[in-house]
Parts: sequence; structure tokens; C-alpha cells
Amino acid sequence: RAKAMKFKDGYLISTGEPKKHYIAEAVRHVCMRQGMLGIKVKIMLAHDPEGIMGPKMPLPDNVIIHEPKEDVPVMQPNAEDQAQGGYQGDQ
Repeated sequence: RAKAMKFKDGYLISTGEPKKHYIAEAVRHVCMRQGMLGIKVKIMLAHDPEGIMGPKMPLPDNVIIHEPKEDVPVMQPNAEDQAQGGYQGDQ
């Protein structure tokens, strides 16, 4: 009888273009006394900016949070601007 067992640990992507770059996959068949035994292994490689030990391309769901820009202080209206009545439009 055929039997299947699955073992999984951690984060493993399974679809899309990053799967072609990040997943290393191997299949081996072992001939045992009771019959054939098939083994499938999938390993997700870590991101490597240099591209030596893993893919150079970052994952598309990687979020980079930048520091906020410095806000320019809002200028207080002058007494002259208040005397004219505020916004004048295109006059």
C-alpha cells in the first residue's frame, strides 16, 4: 500500500515567479526490501544581496519602511493677509 507523510517547518512559498528562484527541490527513489520508497525534499533558500549563497532578487512581499521626511513648519498668516479676508483666488 502507498503511504505518504509530510513534514513542514517554517515559511515555504509555493507559487509564482519567486518559487523558481527560492525553492530548491529534489526527488529520490530508494529500492527497499518491501518495495520502492520515494522521497521529495523542498528547501527555501535565504535572500542573499550578493547572490552567492541564495537568490539576489528580494521577495515581492518584502516591505521596507522608510523614516518619515522632515515636515516644513506651516507659516502663520500675517496681519496683512487677515485684513484682506483670507483666500483671494485667481484675482
